[in-house]
Amino acid sequence: FFSASSFLLPGMSDVHSSSSGSLPGLSDGLSSPSGSPVRSVCSSNPDQSGDLERRAEVHNFSAGQSVVDTDVLLRLQTQLVNYHNTGMSCLEMSQRDADGEVQRLIRTTERNVRRVLQVPDQYAVLMMHGGAHSQFAAVPLNLSSRGRSADYVCTGFWSQRSAVEAAKHIGVRQIHVAPDQLSTPESWGLSPDAAYVHVCCNETISGVALNTDPDLGPDRVLVADMTSTLLSRPVDVSKYGCIYASSGKNLGPAGITLIIVRCDLLGCSADNIPSIMSWKVAEQCGSIYNTPNVFGIWAMNAVIEDYIAKGGMDWIVASTTEKVSLLYALIDGSDGFYRNNVPRECRSLTAIPFFLRGGSALEAQFIEMAATKGIVQIFGHASVGGLRAAVYNASPLASVQALCSFMMEFQRCVESA
Repeated sequence: FFSASSFLLPGMSDVHSSSSGSLPGLSDGLSSPSGSPVRSVCSSNPDQSGDLERRAEVHNFSAGQSVVDTDVLLRLQTQLVNYHNTGMSCLEMSQRDADGEVQRLIRTTERNVRRVLQVPDQYAVLMMHGGAHSQFAAVPLNLSSRGRSADYVCTGFWSQRSAVEAAKHIGVRQIHVAPDQLSTPESWGLSPDAAYVHVCCNETISGVALNTDPDLGPDRVLVADMTSTLLSRPVDVSKYGCIYASSGKNLGPAGITLIIVRCDLLGCSADNIPSIMSWKVAEQCGSIYNTPNVFGIWAMNAVIEDYIAKGGMDWIVASTTEKVSLLYALIDGSDGFYRNNVPRECRSLTAIPFFLRGGSALEAQFIEMAATKGIVQIFGHASVGGLRAAVYNASPLASVQALCSFMMEFQRCVESA
């Protein structure tokens, strides 16, 4: 009845359905994301056991800010008042102390980013302010000396928004690419003299994703907004001139913009670029041109260290595969009751929109009933409606199982009414 094999990307393992109509690991009842780590913390710290038990009852599918691993939050909590036994919070320390905790934290975070993403040495790793929206303007300002115009591959809302912002600073040629063309960049019709080519690797509203790394050759500079897809799959960083991603998804709480940029591009900026937006200035200053978002960097490092401890990119791929395969299999096997409109080869690994055959009224009922089961933040973007499950690295498998169980239960109830 359910089949995941039609969705699977290269390297993903199959998830087979059972003859009973249930997916592997699912029961008729709803499961909880709580596990032994939460129980052990509850028993050792009874003062917050109620908070953790309440947290374990909720299956959070927020598209952003997205869920953060409970153990990571607890780790941050325990060190917030007394960071590394200094008697101070890291939020109270100067970033100007050359051998101080803040600069050491930034260097450690950079090392961990390089490790988990296998960033080549000829790339700088920067942590800046402003989110991905700031980079919509910063990208053309940092690369404008390469040419007078840039190609923007438009696949949805976010690539379109970045193109509109960039057009304030550089000539922009919008290239509208259908989902089935994403895997064939030779069909995009790129300009031979573009300063750079910009792509958004994951459109979270429509659920369209670029799940491979395009090879545009040595003469083109590829810039990618990977805000909602970085650390969901392996990335060949060498294919890109620049990758940027704001936190709030797989990089921990919002507030940091991670930029990975090839060092030879640091000298390509406009003369009048604001220093706060300059990649070159950020690299020269070690990401402390001004007071950095220390908490955001600290939280991002804690998240990445958690990934590394669990197995790094191998764990990320296995976990992502298991969770999204369950959900896509259920949608595809529902005989049209649930519908995802994205071609299978370019479906998102993190943002899964879907619609109900009964339309918006039934979708509203779905959201209301799901909330009674602890399934929250499942609504689609206001511009398109429907439903959306954001499944990032910190989303527990148990939460996806709970959603799938509820979806099957809801379908049975509607169809038997």
